[in-house]
Amino acid sequence: MRKMVIIRSVRVFLATCFLLAFTVMFLDFTGTTAGWFSWLRELQFMPAVLAGSAFALAFLLVLTLIAGRVYCSVMCPLGVFQDFVRLVTLGRRRDLKSHATPCGGAAAAVQGWTRIGFLFTFAGGGLLGLHFAWLDPYAIYGRFVSFCLTPLLKASPFAQSITNWADAHGTSFTHAVEVVFPAMGFVIAAAGVVAFIAALAAWRGRTWCNTVCPVGTLLGAISKFAWLRPRIDEKDCISCRLCERTCRAHCIHIDVKAIDHTKCVSCFDCSAVCPKGAIKWKR
Repeated sequence: MRKMVIIRSVRVFLATCFLLAFTVMFLDFTGTTAGWFSWLRELQFMPAVLAGSAFALAFLLVLTLIAGRVYCSVMCPLGVFQDFVRLVTLGRRRDLKSHATPCGGAAAAVQGWTRIGFLFTFAGGGLLGLHFAWLDPYAIYGRFVSFCLTPLLKASPFAQSITNWADAHGTSFTHAVEVVFPAMGFVIAAAGVVAFIAALAAWRGRTWCNTVCPVGTLLGAISKFAWLRPRIDEKDCISCRLCERTCRAHCIHIDVKAIDHTKCVSCFDCSAVCPKGAIKWKR
């Protein structure tokens, strides 16, 4: 159990670094950090697809085949943002109810077909030249920060102090800070989408990632064949349901001792909280 707590802590640290890096990159009106973090952007799924980056796509494929949807819990800014919202709204409560869809049955079938529908809508629209970037998690987060937060930062006294300091020291930042607010429709749409996703995260964790997000659906399908996957040891499990209530993806079914690996985002929370070490990562 201690080992899994350490692994989870490392995952949280890396996820925080990724979220901060992307946020700073989108907020930076000087363009300086875009060069620093360009390699992180190239490892994002949809930018890698659009750029035709074979290396980045191969890296994400191998990573998913080894340990499942690590990309979703560490590298996706929108995914980590949802986890942050969930942490702030729920704290360390353990009286949460699981919203896991029962294995089999009509509910599971509807959710499965919904995920496939969004995936094919996104992929088909892209092939036809249609614009479905509102479903891309990287674009959703980037648009929110760029449209809603960056103009506010530019208009703040902080931005002016940066410009004054640059002017005084003769650095490359000596350009005037021009405050240009995007069209109000774009601002409202960007803020509305993120507000809806945040509310959904506070209520039911990673529901957006496991129902709407096409990247999550695609990586979830690949995760079924991952080398390392969480499994419940029936001999050690005492059915305390701590893992089930802690799971942000609501993919654990203690009654049948099963985990839906297509929804699991490899956050290691379940293994870290299990008092008996009954959830083990193995082939």
